[in-house]
Amino acid sequence: MRYVSLGTFPIWQPVHGGQLRANAVHRVLRDCGWETRHIVVTPNGGAKREMEPGDLFIEMPRRFRKRMARRGWRSDVATAEFITASRSHRREIARFLDGFRPDVIALEQCWLWPAVREYMETCAPEARFSIVYCSQNVEQELLARAKMPGSEVDHWSVQRAADIESDLATKAGLVVAVSEQDAAYFRKLNPNVVVAANGIWPRAIPVGLEHWASRFGGLRTALFVASGHPPNANGFLELTAPDLGFLSPAERIVVVGGVAGQIEHDQRFLRGGDVNNARIELLGVRDAGTLSALIELADVVILPILEGGGTNIKTAEALYNRKSIVATPFAFRGFEQFKHSRNVRLADNPMDFQDLLVQALRSERYDPGPTDVAQLDRLLWTATLQDLPDQLAALPRRERGGAANLPASRWGNGPKRFLRALSQRLGSWTRN
Repeated sequence: MRYVSLGTFPIWQPVHGGQLRANAVHRVLRDCGWETRHIVVTPNGGAKREMEPGDLFIEMPRRFRKRMARRGWRSDVATAEFITASRSHRREIARFLDGFRPDVIALEQCWLWPAVREYMETCAPEARFSIVYCSQNVEQELLARAKMPGSEVDHWSVQRAADIESDLATKAGLVVAVSEQDAAYFRKLNPNVVVAANGIWPRAIPVGLEHWASRFGGLRTALFVASGHPPNANGFLELTAPDLGFLSPAERIVVVGGVAGQIEHDQRFLRGGDVNNARIELLGVRDAGTLSALIELADVVILPILEGGGTNIKTAEALYNRKSIVATPFAFRGFEQFKHSRNVRLADNPMDFQDLLVQALRSERYDPGPTDVAQLDRLLWTATLQDLPDQLAALPRRERGGAANLPASRWGNGPKRFLRALSQRLGSWTRN
């Protein structure tokens, strides 16, 4: 069996949640004997270094990147405009698919659907494949909520996401959601929806354990790990406001990942001055072995998540690594069965969150019992994705023109009408 995924990021050196999930799907399928490939369309030329041989990498040209920056477009939404307007790159994707002959074409997020939608109508007559939407969240709802203090919702992007995602969800042979909440949304558009929850791999062997143990000797530490996605910093800064003075001099928050840079340069953090600097370690992006050492040493893991979509892989990571956790209820969407565990403390306002963090730092370390450990094994990717290979293998294969046999969408019945309508909504129609 052959599986190809399309996305706006490489997946073979995963850092953020979308990469980690897509990477896990490929690994689980390969372990079952599948042959897999990945297609990336991105403005980031450096991402090519993270591709595997045999994958397809398309970098948006400089001219388009300048236009994207000038208009302030999100890179993911801009990808949909780029691929809609670029006939030559749609053909490049089609040639790749013809050569690989996939049984399953999966879209990681919805943004490259215009290229696949056209391919469904123009591929070789002998092509047989299924279309799968591997949803990491409901994009249109995520964008409707995604705004930082002082900014407005980007209604243009929300509408683009709604148009593309709704059409894809309707046409897909299967939608794979990360939570029951997301699945309920997609079942309004398509009855063929399954839930494959987010999970984790066992962490890497710790590297530099003695160094970090020495550095944090005599201190109690709370670990915060997150990407540079702005809502991650926003949740942290809101829940620790007005500053970190609620911690004692012997307590530290250790921040790992791209979120550290976001926090360091935010005016809300800078206003805390020496108080904040004395109680935080902003370590930035670290390799897997170093992160494993920091997890090993941490007394508490915090999940100050107030917004976002899908589910949070860092929640699974904190649970599986048997740590005391201080989190928001929102951080446990998709992991509700663990909300009442002995090691979990939940709050969604600054005063309660800070009080619970102080309690956790000043309490004995959490020691899980045998029953807890057995339950936590269900968080591994091999468990959360165990049914997916069979579910994909069982899908009916669609022939050329198969989309025409599906209910008509707002786009009409043909690829040219679909692409023209989408391009008009996006604001440009370019013949290449």
